[in-house]
Amino acid sequence: MFFQLYFLTDVARLNPATVGWVLGITRLWDAFNDPLIGLISDRIRSRFGRRRALLVYGSVPLGVFFALCWMIPPFSQLGLAVYYTLIIIAFDTAFTIVHVGYNALTPTMTYDYDERSSLNGYRMVFSLGGTLAAIVFATVLASFTSHETLRFAIVGITLGVVVIVPPWIVFQVASKSDNSHSISKMSLRTALQTTFSNRAFVMLMCMYLMCWTATSVIAAMLIYFASYYLEVPEQANYFVLVAEGAAVMSVPLCVWLASRWDKPKAFVAGIGFWCVVLIAFFALPKTAVSVAYICAFLCGPGIATAAVIPWSMLPDVIEEEQQRTGERREGAYYAFASFFQKLGTGIALWGIGMALAASGYVTPGVEEQFPIQPDSALNTIRFIVGPGTIVLLLISLPFAWQYPISRESHTRSLEEIRRLNNQNQVGSVNG
Repeated sequence: MFFQLYFLTDVARLNPATVGWVLGITRLWDAFNDPLIGLISDRIRSRFGRRRALLVYGSVPLGVFFALCWMIPPFSQLGLAVYYTLIIIAFDTAFTIVHVGYNALTPTMTYDYDERSSLNGYRMVFSLGGTLAAIVFATVLASFTSHETLRFAIVGITLGVVVIVPPWIVFQVASKSDNSHSISKMSLRTALQTTFSNRAFVMLMCMYLMCWTATSVIAAMLIYFASYYLEVPEQANYFVLVAEGAAVMSVPLCVWLASRWDKPKAFVAGIGFWCVVLIAFFALPKTAVSVAYICAFLCGPGIATAAVIPWSMLPDVIEEEQQRTGERREGAYYAFASFFQKLGTGIALWGIGMALAASGYVTPGVEEQFPIQPDSALNTIRFIVGPGTIVLLLISLPFAWQYPISRESHTRSLEEIRRLNNQNQVGSVNG
């Protein structure tokens, strides 16, 4: 999110329009692999369990292809475009396999409405914290070498090795949470229709698509904003660190608000506050570097809200369907959530690439690292960070406000599920 677009335009030195198409094509592939893997995972029969099998088989490819995403082979512009398209497709496939397996374990850990907010809070602290650690590593590495190509290669290889390990840890500790539900008997077509006839899920995904696309925009644009608008490229990583660090610190606040106000209201409050901060970001003069740091810090609660609240709502949607159909299909729902997450990122990066290209953005030459950008490019960067992102966030708010599952309705769903399970158990004994 933070470095992919910048790496492809300013380090690999691809034209922004070309980068936009590379990232657009790779996210189009996600339209097929996310739902497919999720629906298949609900039918897996394996000695490792339904979800843990995905962690076993996806972890090594995940690390290998992640590392290859940050290499620059000696190819032409066309060759590089083809290379990054294929490698990112391979990485996205491995990511989907691991991500679906990992996330689909979440609803089985706890059935409590508020405890799920806490569980996802812990999960996102490690997620955002891992991202923060990676950014710190890249920042520290910059003090040892100013060669960006080498630095990205080292970061890619190091993190590629590191990310292989956590799925295996989850595989070991989550064995009791994986086989508690029967294999789905729905056909793929019926499963697809049932998933998108779930009103709560559709509203949640519309909400999530908008807020995560906005998050991806901010993540990608912070480096451009610092390097070219504020003209402090040596501090670009620090703005990312401040925003991500503030997001980690804001997770407990999000969890507390969700337990006190209910999840949709907590989402509206966090996203509304973020919109106000982005207005201030847009209005910053070029010399207000110190104020820009304050704005980056104040983005933290908004990023945390987008990361924590929707994911804590998804298990409730799964049980709302279980009440109606009698089946739990975590794989399908988490696969589509992963799809919308990556679709949001893909739309954001494609749109940014197209906008930068149309604005006359100057791609660095072989020896030139930070070229002077025309006013049209600088204004585009400012507009994307400000009004463009705010519009996305505002669109998400009505979906959250009208979201139909509350703490009370979720409690009723759980009670109905328990009643039906008890009836089935009694019927089984009598039979």
